[in-house]
Amino acid sequence: MFFLLLSILSGITIVVCFKLAERLGLNTFTVIILNYLTAFLLSLSLTKNVLFSISLPASGEIIAALIIGILFVILFRILGASIKKAGMGISTIAAKISVVIPVTFSILAYHENMNVQKTIGIILALIALFLTLYRKEKTEKHFFLFPILLFVGMGIVDSTVKFVQINYLEKQSILVFSTFVFLISFLTGLLMIVIEKVKITKGFSIPLFGVGIMLGIANLGSLYFFIKALNSGFLNSSLIFTVNNLGILILAVLTGILFFRERLNWLNCVGFLLSLVSLYIIFES
Repeated sequence: MFFLLLSILSGITIVVCFKLAERLGLNTFTVIILNYLTAFLLSLSLTKNVLFSISLPASGEIIAALIIGILFVILFRILGASIKKAGMGISTIAAKISVVIPVTFSILAYHENMNVQKTIGIILALIALFLTLYRKEKTEKHFFLFPILLFVGMGIVDSTVKFVQINYLEKQSILVFSTFVFLISFLTGLLMIVIEKVKITKGFSIPLFGVGIMLGIANLGSLYFFIKALNSGFLNSSLIFTVNNLGILILAVLTGILFFRERLNWLNCVGFLLSLVSLYIIFES
C-alpha cells in the first residue's frame, strides 16, 4: 500500500510540476532537460552496483532505449503544452485513458483475450475523450490538438514499453534499462536545444531548478514505486494498475479545480466520470 501511494503521489507531482512551470513563467524545455538529468543521476545511483555488470545487446535494448528515450522527451513537451492550453484535468484524462491503445496493441500483437467487457471499456474511453474535449464556445485549435497528441503519444509509448518488456527485459533489469532511457532522453533534449537554437540559460532561477529537480524525482519515482508496488504482492497487478491510474486521474482533476481554478462544463464532468468507469472496466476485464 505504501509504494502504491508513493506511485500515485509521484504521478500527480509530474502534472503539478508542469502546471507550476506555466504559472511561474518558466522555460518548460529547460525544466524538461533538468528533469531528465535528475532522473538519470538518481536512477544511476540506484543501479550503480549492477549497471556495469550488465551488457545490453545493440540489436535489442539499446535500440529500444533510443526509441523510448526520444519519445519520452517529445511526450513531455506535448504534456507541458497540453497542460498550458487545456489544463491539468483534461490533459491527465487524455493521458490516462490512452491505455486503450496498448490494450488494443496487446490484443492484436499478442492475442490477449478480447471480451465484451474490455470492448465496452475501450468504447467508453473514446467517448470520454470526446466529452472531455467538448466546448460549446469557439476555442483555438491547440486546445484540442495537444490533448489528442498526448492521448496518441502516451498510447504509443506504453505499447513500445510493453513490447520491450515482453521481448527483451527481465524484471530485475527494468531499473537498469530505465537508467539508459533517462540518459538518452537527457542527451536527446540537449540535441534538440542545439537544433532549435533554444537559449536554455535565459531565465535561470531557483524556481526553475526547483521545479526541474522535483519533476525528475517524480519522474523516476512514478516508475520505481510502481514497480515496487507490483512486486509487493499487496494486490494483484490488475488492481494496482486500476488504483494507480484512477488515483492519479482523480487527484489531477481535483487539484486543477481546487488549486488552479480550472473549470469543467457538465459534459466535461460526464467525460471525467466515464473515464473513471472505462479505466476500471478495462483493467478488471
